[in-house]
Amino acid sequence: MKISRFMIPFTMFAVLLMPGAALAEGGMSSGHHDMHGMKAESHQQKSPMKGHHFTAGWAQTLTDEQKKSVDRMHLELDRKQLVLKAQAELMEKEINVLTAQDNADMKVILSKIDDLMAINGKIMAARYAHIVEMRAVLTPDQRISYDMAVLKRSGIK
Repeated sequence: MKISRFMIPFTMFAVLLMPGAALAEGGMSSGHHDMHGMKAESHQQKSPMKGHHFTAGWAQTLTDEQKKSVDRMHLELDRKQLVLKAQAELMEKEINVLTAQDNADMKVILSKIDDLMAINGKIMAARYAHIVEMRAVLTPDQRISYDMAVLKRSGIK
């Protein structure tokens, strides 16, 4: 299977358009809100916390200024990660194409895997930097429920 010189740019363009179109239609969440243990509508979330947690969750106690700051941080994270995630998805597809070829070249495949891991490393670094940045705008009391949500996660998505 031969890859046309137009296939990769076209595929990348299509991949970049899909998340934006889905978000504009309200059909998808970018996922970063859920990363913090809150839903996309977190600022209006009214459900009480379950279990032994007696205080309100951090998202329910944000001031208007904190909400603006959190929204700005989420927007910046989305801007950083949108292209990285599209590049990672495209790289995975390229690896799939390479492995499905007769006489697949493992050196090329492993090189692409290294490139993919580098992109995923950038994504993770941005997410963890975001968590640290989020904690900086929270009060010590708000950090309690925020940190509990962070610690309960098995990893960042």
